[in-house]
Amino acid sequence: MGKHFCGQEQSVQDIMEARDVRVRYHDYLLRGYKRTVISYKLNIPGPVKYSPLIKQIFDVGLSELNRKLDQAFVDIVHEKVWYKKSGPEYFAVVDVAAIPIKKLSTSIEEKHPLGRLFDFDIINSDGSQVSREKLGIGQRKCLLCKKGAFECGRSRRHDVDTLITHIRAMAFNYFRLYEEVI
Repeated sequence: MGKHFCGQEQSVQDIMEARDVRVRYHDYLLRGYKRTVISYKLNIPGPVKYSPLIKQIFDVGLSELNRKLDQAFVDIVHEKVWYKKSGPEYFAVVDVAAIPIKKLSTSIEEKHPLGRLFDFDIINSDGSQVSREKLGIGQRKCLLCKKGAFECGRSRRHDVDTLITHIRAMAFNYFRLYEEVI
């Protein structure tokens, strides 16, 4: 997979534990703030979820989110970033309804050159997650064949090495275009 995706491999159990911690943190934020929660991570297949390249991709998404929130005059009430072996994660509490935030985050996922790798979950103050379908937006597409991402992921239609090679090419093209250092 190359040096850019070198890192500590995570087991399925590691990934599930990270998910459980994330859900508990969502609950903590919802109980404490009773406002919209933004939860951001990356869609990176395979056992390596953190490396310098993965961090750089994540940071681009975080920067873009903050830029869009600033443009929309959204105040962040609370925020936290975790750089963990199970993958980088960002959480924010905002004092804006969930639907406009979901529209904002979905526009990043759809329009940014690396947006397909970004995964923004928006959670209402009542704990319910705002779906893309609720906005009338179809499900996310596979990185390779443009069928439904869930369908391809579930059936393991594409091998991890092919997906990682595609992600690496996306990232290299992006960083060369915008003259950022890898």
